[in-house]
Amino acid sequence: MRRLPPEAPTRPLDERLTWRSILVSYAMMAAVPLLLWVAGRPLLRVTAVAAVVGAFAVARRGAALRRCFYECGGFAFDLGGSVRVTISRPRADDPA
Repeated sequence: MRRLPPEAPTRPLDERLTWRSILVSYAMMAAVPLLLWVAGRPLLRVTAVAAVVGAFAVARRGAALRRCFYECGGFAFDLGGSVRVTISRPRADDPA
């Protein structure tokens, strides 16, 4: 059997807490009762899964638009087939 060094019980843990790790631990504690509650209600479960899938799709599309905006300087999309919206950054030499 492996033995711990003699100073192990008195040695402080080398764990650096960050705000991110604290928030993650609180989110995990809140998620357990929420998941148990959702598991008991089938309609809520379906709604929650649809919301998570929708949020994931929106986040991916938003990240792609952000990347395109910074790489290309702008992007354009059509609304209803008759209106085209163009979003771009102003040029550095533009006085306005």
